[in-house]
Amino acid sequence: MSLEGQFDNHKKRIAITRKLMENARQRIKLSLELEKELENLELQRRMRQLELESKLLKQQEKELG
Repeated sequence: MSLEGQFDNHKKRIAITRKLMENARQRIKLSLELEKELENLELQRRMRQLELESKLLKQQEKELG
């Protein structure tokens, strides 16, 4: 293979590597965003659960008092 052909192959490999690295960065970014969203959903679920428990306790308190 000529020197020019080797250079072209090297340029192609570099371009592919850059694209793969960018794709990996995007996946990591999305993973972090999804993790944050899941944490928020879990917090919302827990807050709702606490609200329901509070209502139940107030209802039980009314029935006993």
